[in-house]
Amino acid sequence: MAVAAASLVMAARRSSRVGRWLGRISPPAEPRSFAKWRPLPAHDIEDSGLDIDADRLVVAKVACALGALLLGSVVALVAPIGPIVVVGAGYLGFIAPSLIVQSRAAGRRADAEREIGTLVERLEAIVAAGRPPESALAALAIRPTGADLLDRVLARAAEAYALGAPLFRTLAHHARLAGIAGCAALAEDLERSRDLGHGSLAVLRQRRESLRAAERARSLDAASRVEGKLMLVLVLCYLPALMLLVVVPLFVSLLNGLST
Repeated sequence: MAVAAASLVMAARRSSRVGRWLGRISPPAEPRSFAKWRPLPAHDIEDSGLDIDADRLVVAKVACALGALLLGSVVALVAPIGPIVVVGAGYLGFIAPSLIVQSRAAGRRADAEREIGTLVERLEAIVAAGRPPESALAALAIRPTGADLLDRVLARAAEAYALGAPLFRTLAHHARLAGIAGCAALAEDLERSRDLGHGSLAVLRQRRESLRAAERARSLDAASRVEGKLMLVLVLCYLPALMLLVVVPLFVSLLNGLST
């Protein structure tokens, strides 16, 4: 009781003069607030590869929300699911288009990251043959790599380079906007090696070895998961047949033997 009373008195006391001066010069504290709804970033919509813009995405979200609410209302007429489930279905319908767009954008970025190794291999081979790295990269930028997002970034950088913009800096900028970290890091390394007067071939070979090591590790990780997936497939495919052909007849024969 004494500690509580002392704490109440200390809390009710006014701050000292030094405390007030410190409060004046200290930066204002940000008020705590709940997480706010933020729209989907424009680069996610563009990177998804869907023929849709922000306005069409909003229309799709509203249409899916209304459809989910209608479906939930119809189900609520025949099953006692309650209004909370109906509202939850509407919310899921509202966020479903955004989740689809984000998933497609992430998948296209992952495909672009995997194709960086192919780009580095080609670039290293051309530079090793004696061609300058800028012209080699500009020549490769117009050729498909297997990833649409990476092809678009390379094409934009090549167009800017044709107009006089620095190739490596432009490529790093567009790759960073598209979320392709490997391409941006490659362009920044080439730009740094040119500014410092170092050989670009050594940078490309180092990048090639690191990408090969990462691909090797990814392949080993994928191979280590094959056994478990095959076991799951075997269980799902053969277990029902085993139950029907062996276990069920054996159980029926045991029941017949017990009945006789």
